[in-house]
Amino acid sequence: MKIHTTRFGELDIEESRIITMRGGILGFEHLKRFFLYAAGEKNPFWWFQSAEDSSVAFVVIDPFLVKADYTPEICDEDERLLELEKAEDVVVMGIVTIRHDPFGISVNLRAPLVINAAKKLAKQIILDNEEYPVQYAVSAGRTRTEQAATVK
Repeated sequence: MKIHTTRFGELDIEESRIITMRGGILGFEHLKRFFLYAAGEKNPFWWFQSAEDSSVAFVVIDPFLVKADYTPEICDEDERLLELEKAEDVVVMGIVTIRHDPFGISVNLRAPLVINAAKKLAKQIILDNEEYPVQYAVSAGRTRTEQAATVK
């Protein structure tokens, strides 16, 4: 299927790649169909692009790359809603906020997107754990050497 996007132009996306939201993204509850689009082969950032509104796309990242000890708990109700049966079907993505300062990039650890990769169902869940902030600096879990290597 052809999907027009404001950032990437027209994309040919297989229907099997469409992820259906069970409950929307905060502020975008009316949008239910998205797909993941790679920002680059070696780039850890992805786009969670709406298939319904060409101008809506969220930069996302695997939050475990940013915070290795991240342990979001998915409640039983959300597991049922997403029809999760196997742990290997679970994909967790954090929505990224990008600022002018490259070290000011943050990821929302409090409200991750949880995706059932096998059934292409997703939901943004709100975690009760106050240890996970809405704005966690992407560079927080990296050493100064790793940060310097990224800048080069």
